[in-house]
Amino acid sequence: MNQSLQKLSEIAAKKERTILGLMSGTSADGLDISLARISGSGFNTSVRLIEFSSVPYTETFKSDFRDDLFGEALPLLLMMRMQQRIQKEWVRLIQNQLSYWEVLPADIDLIASHGQTVLHSPSSPKRPATTMQIVDGDYLAENLGVVTVSDFRQKHIAAGFEGAPLAPLAEQLIFSGVEKPVMMLNLGGIANFTLLEEEKKNPSFPFSTDAGPANTLIDTAVRKYFKGENYDHSGEFAAKGETDLNLLEALKKHPFFSFDAPKSTGPEEFTFDWLESEVKRSKFSGSPEDLVSTLTEYSAWGIASEIKKKIKDRSIDIYVSGGGWHNHTLMLNLKKELPKCRFRSSKKLGVDPDAKEAILFSVLANETVAGEGFEYKSKSGKFKKLTLGKISLP
Repeated sequence: MNQSLQKLSEIAAKKERTILGLMSGTSADGLDISLARISGSGFNTSVRLIEFSSVPYTETFKSDFRDDLFGEALPLLLMMRMQQRIQKEWVRLIQNQLSYWEVLPADIDLIASHGQTVLHSPSSPKRPATTMQIVDGDYLAENLGVVTVSDFRQKHIAAGFEGAPLAPLAEQLIFSGVEKPVMMLNLGGIANFTLLEEEKKNPSFPFSTDAGPANTLIDTAVRKYFKGENYDHSGEFAAKGETDLNLLEALKKHPFFSFDAPKSTGPEEFTFDWLESEVKRSKFSGSPEDLVSTLTEYSAWGIASEIKKKIKDRSIDIYVSGGGWHNHTLMLNLKKELPKCRFRSSKKLGVDPDAKEAILFSVLANETVAGEGFEYKSKSGKFKKLTLGKISLP
């Protein structure tokens, strides 16, 4: 047997695997790196976070990415060059972080890499969803010397789904013991939530959906109008402003909110060009703080409206993760929109709200290598096991 395949078999047979999780979201402001020990698989999965760090990109690096990412007209050659640059930077950041933690690559069983999304196009009646993440798993495996699982979203789409959000598959495993019903809400650039209902015998797809922008429009406005700032720390800019109701009503007409869930979206659907056109159309003349206040209320309205469609008038616990948890104004607006619900940090369930997505992709990689996968109903009506991610050997 090939030595790398033999090693993979040995990793799968271990009682516990050390997995390095990598996540760079739609904010594209840095690389989240988690180091976790994961035992078991399926509903017997147990996760113990050992280390976590969110390593920021340099300002030049962030600026270059934001100028080029998330555009449908992104030239192929430019995307290929971006991939070369970002994966080289990732290796440098990972090596530095491992050195700081005093962890050797030989101590790691698997790398779970989400990659960097450059475009996500949701499905429509005329075409299926499509998605593209860069940072090649082979590059990471070769340069770090660790078996790498990457490109998780493609199998999800091949099976007839949206390719996003994927976190629910892992959430139902590691939160299987939590009292139901319960909701897991992630507030990244785009918001998504998972509603966990009753337990099932085998892993299957829980209800999940994207819920529109969380931070992406807020961050874009802050970078545009507040020099040197990349996001609204604690929601302080929004708290100083006043919501413009005309602009708010104009923003609410975005077609995303008229589609039935489950659905997916991305920052390419909520662009600064779109925002500027709505600002002009509504004759907005407020301050930058007023704009951020309006966008923060808009994010809360959109997220809450999608949640209400699913839970109706039920009162449930909502555990929050992602950068939006630290935006106090956004959280206050959400609580006003959903007064019957109780909002708590995912830390209450033992999962750092900033590390959750990196951990969840580690759980997906663990299931691919050591588990039986997730049961889903195919278009033909038959049930089948699904595992996610491509495996790259060093």
